[in-house]
Amino acid sequence: MAKTMKGVWTKRLGLGIVFVVSLLFIFFVGRNFNKETLQRERVLTTNGINNFRKGLDISGGTKLVYKINYDKYKEVYSDLEFAEVKKTIENVILKNIDGRISTLGVSDYKAYIQNLNDETQVVVEIGGVADLDQAKEMIGKTVELEFKIANDEPRNAETIAARKARAESIRQELVAHPEQMLPIYGNQQGEDIYGNIFSGNASQLSSIYSGNLEILNTLQTGQISPLLEGVYGDKFGTGSDGLNGFLIFRVLERNVENQNYVIEELFINDTASWKVAKGNDGTPLNGAYFNLAEANADLGKPGVSITFNEKGKEIFCQITKENKGSTMGIFIGGVPATIATIQEAICDGRAQISGGFDRERAIATAKELNSGNMPAPLILMQEEQVSPSLGDSALQGALVATAVGTLAIILYMFFIYGWRKAVVTTLTMIFYFVVLLAVIKLIDYALSLSGIAAIILSIGMAVDANVLIFERMNEEIKEGKTLKSAISSATERSWSAIRDGQVSTLLIGVLLFAYGINMFKGFGSMIVLTALLTLFLNVPFIIEALKTIYKVDRKN
Repeated sequence: MAKTMKGVWTKRLGLGIVFVVSLLFIFFVGRNFNKETLQRERVLTTNGINNFRKGLDISGGTKLVYKINYDKYKEVYSDLEFAEVKKTIENVILKNIDGRISTLGVSDYKAYIQNLNDETQVVVEIGGVADLDQAKEMIGKTVELEFKIANDEPRNAETIAARKARAESIRQELVAHPEQMLPIYGNQQGEDIYGNIFSGNASQLSSIYSGNLEILNTLQTGQISPLLEGVYGDKFGTGSDGLNGFLIFRVLERNVENQNYVIEELFINDTASWKVAKGNDGTPLNGAYFNLAEANADLGKPGVSITFNEKGKEIFCQITKENKGSTMGIFIGGVPATIATIQEAICDGRAQISGGFDRERAIATAKELNSGNMPAPLILMQEEQVSPSLGDSALQGALVATAVGTLAIILYMFFIYGWRKAVVTTLTMIFYFVVLLAVIKLIDYALSLSGIAAIILSIGMAVDANVLIFERMNEEIKEGKTLKSAISSATERSWSAIRDGQVSTLLIGVLLFAYGINMFKGFGSMIVLTALLTLFLNVPFIIEALKTIYKVDRKN
């Protein structure tokens, strides 16, 4: 008997400690953002109750969705190889975005990858950004570092057809997002793609328009044109009398009477002057293997020294060894920074960019590369702003729904099962909410509307254990068992049903978290958390609360 009582009080003491520690955690623990470690660190505070982390839809802020443009990788890799490389690219992009956002001094943000409609997107959620334009400029800025070898393949019908297909692919993409023409493709000289804004009279237009005046004059303003093929006069500084290739344009302004136009143009040369520099296994050398950039002086002239990681060092060594005598171009943001002849293999893991820099530009270039060069372009697809007032309104509504739901359940328990079981249910829900809030703060979970919806739903799921135990307990009492025996038997016989129900719910939560978009992930993670709390804390608490309310430990 003594051992039994000792075990009972040990269990109750344990539950009591969990409850008290949870309360202390809720009211006296908060988090501050450490600008040095870039982490939210726990601190003691007297205002812990107001120190919960809030998601974007509650705290307000900005959600930016960028599409990752993989075109140049798909040209190099097979489908199987691309699937492997894609993961590396995504990790580099997320790491660099994290570094860029950190410089804004923002503590509440997150970036993640999502796949939607056959597109891979980077979603960036930032809470409370004072300068949104600065954030967009910094996050979406694509400072691509590319290494290319002069293309010595002859121009023929096959290569022209490939370039035409590339041009049509770009056109199709721009049809959906015409505003991205110059931001994405305007500086892609390493791809022999040139952007331009023409402003002037029809007499000044390139000859490629001469046979397409009807398209020029009837095309809807802002609409992407069909693909035109022909010769374009050299307005791109290539040193050529004219470029053969394919033109995509859209008219921004048009005065048909005076024949004056403002036109955005994109010209794709039908010959690729450069090809991607690749290692022996076909891996292209780019910013994914970049380690550090430093401004320096090479032979007294300002330049930028690039250091590769171990993999990049190996690839660069292979490229320079296999391409002795060939011309290599190093491109930053699509613009050639250095073009030189490879004299010998370079295997020390360093490359020197020394073309056309003054000291200030060299320092700025090194800083841009170090701040996070992107191995693939990012295209802004969506911008969504949430005001704090809207978030507060939604949060207040969710809290009211929680309170009403909780009260409704307690009243239901009172009328169906009596005041004792209603008290047990009330104590269970108080215990459940306190521990849940403490765990939420412990793991620094960002409370979102989807997460709160899961909490509201979990109220019914948590009380489901009470209902099963109460019903079984009533049946046991009807069979003539004592209260102590009825509680014990009811717990044992209802456990399998409680367990199976919660495990089923837990599995759904895991699937939502693993395969859903971010809104589903927030909902799924909260469902998992509430199911675990119900299984491992609620059920033991219900048993001890029943024994206490019915005073069964004082009876036989």
